[in-house]
Amino acid sequence: MTNTLKSILTAGAIGLANILPMKNVEAQGNVRGSLEFIQSEIGENSYPRLNSFYRLPQRISGYTFMEFYKNGDGYFGRTNLNRPIINGVGPRTIMIHGGEPVSKVGLGIGAIMPHMPRNISATAGVIPFWIDKDGRRIRNNIEFQYSINANLPLGLSVNSFGIWNVAAQNGPQWRYGEVNAGRNFGKFRISYNPALLNDGDAYPKVEHRAAIELKF
Repeated sequence: MTNTLKSILTAGAIGLANILPMKNVEAQGNVRGSLEFIQSEIGENSYPRLNSFYRLPQRISGYTFMEFYKNGDGYFGRTNLNRPIINGVGPRTIMIHGGEPVSKVGLGIGAIMPHMPRNISATAGVIPFWIDKDGRRIRNNIEFQYSINANLPLGLSVNSFGIWNVAAQNGPQWRYGEVNAGRNFGKFRISYNPALLNDGDAYPKVEHRAAIELKF
């Protein structure tokens, strides 16, 4: 079995593990997902990505994505779990799947931004506490996260997310983000999907990409 196939099978199992334990959730229509193919201007940086959105008991909302890389380079995934308590503010848990089921876990707080303009929604989060897979505290790592979504005329929409490490040793450092601007055509979405990459400072560099997505 090739390394690429092993990576895909392992990553798929992790993705399923986030969904299968939810009793009756799928039956209630609280699970949805999509499969994307992202084509980068740098050919070897293209990859497929599996997304799943779900709701758990106790008003917990979850999102898991898994990316499968070429040439046996493994996979990367991230699970976000949120539980709003007061005015859209509540605990947020992050699990990172960096080539293994869980490579690190972060705990913090997330918030749904109030008083946004019509057809625009946004969230923000701060994750100050991180541990690795062996339970050791990870230092110099406090994430600030944002996401924003805007519905536009003619069926167009734009969304973006981004992450900074505001406790990096040499000052705040951009970690990763994306912009997705496109339109749905039934179950398909076609979009311009630039990656916002870390180049060693607090500001991202842009890698131009396109994406096609099948929703299910």
